[in-house]
Amino acid sequence: MKQILVFIVFFIGVSLILVSSLHAQSVDATTWWLIVSPEVDTRSQSNLDSLVNLLQEHGKVPSNHIHRLEGSKCTREGIKVALDGLRSEIEQGNHLIFYFRGFVTKPRRSNSIFFLPYGTTPDNLEGALEDRQLRGWFRELGSNKVIFILDGYTRDQNLVAYYGTRRLPGSGAFLSIQRANLSTEDLLAQALLGVVGTDGADLDGNRQVSIEELHIHLTSNWDERTFRLTQGVLLLLGRVQERIVLKLSPMLNIVTVPDGASVLLNGQEIGATPQSLTDNLQRGTYNVEVRKPGYLTPPARSVAIELVQGESINLSWDLESIAVHGSVKAPDGVPLEGAAVWIDGTAYEQNPLFLKADGQYQLFANMADATSQEDQSDQKVLEPGTMYTLRAASGALYHAETTFTLAPHESVERHLTLGKKTWFEVAQMQFNRKAHEDAIAAFQNGIEETTEFPPMSPEFTKMLFDSFSEVVDKVNVQNIAYLVVTAKLADRLNLQEESKVYWGQVKLQATKGSASYELATERLRELNWGRRLINIGVLVLFVVLLISGGYAIRRALRRAKT
Repeated sequence: MKQILVFIVFFIGVSLILVSSLHAQSVDATTWWLIVSPEVDTRSQSNLDSLVNLLQEHGKVPSNHIHRLEGSKCTREGIKVALDGLRSEIEQGNHLIFYFRGFVTKPRRSNSIFFLPYGTTPDNLEGALEDRQLRGWFRELGSNKVIFILDGYTRDQNLVAYYGTRRLPGSGAFLSIQRANLSTEDLLAQALLGVVGTDGADLDGNRQVSIEELHIHLTSNWDERTFRLTQGVLLLLGRVQERIVLKLSPMLNIVTVPDGASVLLNGQEIGATPQSLTDNLQRGTYNVEVRKPGYLTPPARSVAIELVQGESINLSWDLESIAVHGSVKAPDGVPLEGAAVWIDGTAYEQNPLFLKADGQYQLFANMADATSQEDQSDQKVLEPGTMYTLRAASGALYHAETTFTLAPHESVERHLTLGKKTWFEVAQMQFNRKAHEDAIAAFQNGIEETTEFPPMSPEFTKMLFDSFSEVVDKVNVQNIAYLVVTAKLADRLNLQEESKVYWGQVKLQATKGSASYELATERLRELNWGRRLINIGVLVLFVVLLISGGYAIRRALRRAKT
């Protein structure tokens, strides 16, 4: 008894799993097919079998939704009985695809097309099915519920006459009419197999293939079969954009602008955008998040998936770049409008932001948001995790700066207050920014006010000396301040010989008794202290020798007397 109970529990559990797995699979429960094929041959039979298999496997059309009439069953009365049987099956919102593969004819002086069921010929139309009669049968099912696909062949010589057809059964129709000698090649059926077996005909990505998309897909894949099809009649009628012949498996489509964002599905990362998910989807609610370094993280979205064929859920985000933002303040009387804000070492250094009167600024981390051009590319201006220097300037002397480091998904707020700098401070700042010409120009502006300049970096001092000495060496400089600064730069670099040369030039050109003359005299005295020591040493040596010589002569004279 206990074993029986265990078996029953196990059986119920397995049954529940099977039922749940069946419910978890998507099906197209709203589409019905009626395939009518009066002419039966081995090739067409095989192609129709393959079409049915693909409709079931790829289109998820239930097998009891696909009805076939073939051979002797394809009489006018048989077709009517089949349609009447489907009338009770097709509920509100469902639709029927009526596929007729067989011969047709359009008699002279007639506006009607006759479909030839089993046993009828173009010469004996007594059992033929006229298009207006078929249209009436379709109307009984519902005026907008039937899509008509005609895979027709004709012995008529004038194929152009079929292009005059403007009314055919169904709310939308796809007509292929080929000459009778091609009937055994089954051109349209083979082409349809290539459409039904792939997702390629879903041109707009909505997971539903319309008659129009079917036609575009068939005629755009140009090969020998397509060429032969177009030699016959290919015609669309009705509201072909809205009439769906195939529903594809459900898809969750996730896109971001720009792309490349990480996608998290229920908290688990599954890849980067764009993502088109069709495999392993389950019925239920999903929480979708997207994250991309350099961009603010947008709110997550919740989406419910019904898991039905033709279901397409599209989620898109326009990602907003992280930014450095804030305000700039200035002392009274210093204008803010037109002041520049930039970040060293970035594109903003060459193209700064110019402030309006309110002093507010915002510099985006990505070029796509930093420009107003339609061509938005994902070019990073600022890299998260890197330290940057933010600067602001009004005119030549009012500056402010601060540093910041961007987090991957957060903006940075910085407020700056402009302060007045000396020309020499501006010069050093420009040199640090590698704006060498601007640095030299700022330094020259400074020495017009005073030749007393603060210590500069060794590299900047060397560059200034090279620039100034080159001018002094090539040009007869009359500006005493220029010569004084050149000499001082040589002093800063401890270039004694050069210092002597340039201080010497200062002394020669300066007015005697002037500050520059006295400074040059003093510096030359300091620079020449070694020579003085040598001169003193020589003099002392001479005196010693002179005394020694005198002493020796005196001793010699004394010896001579004795």
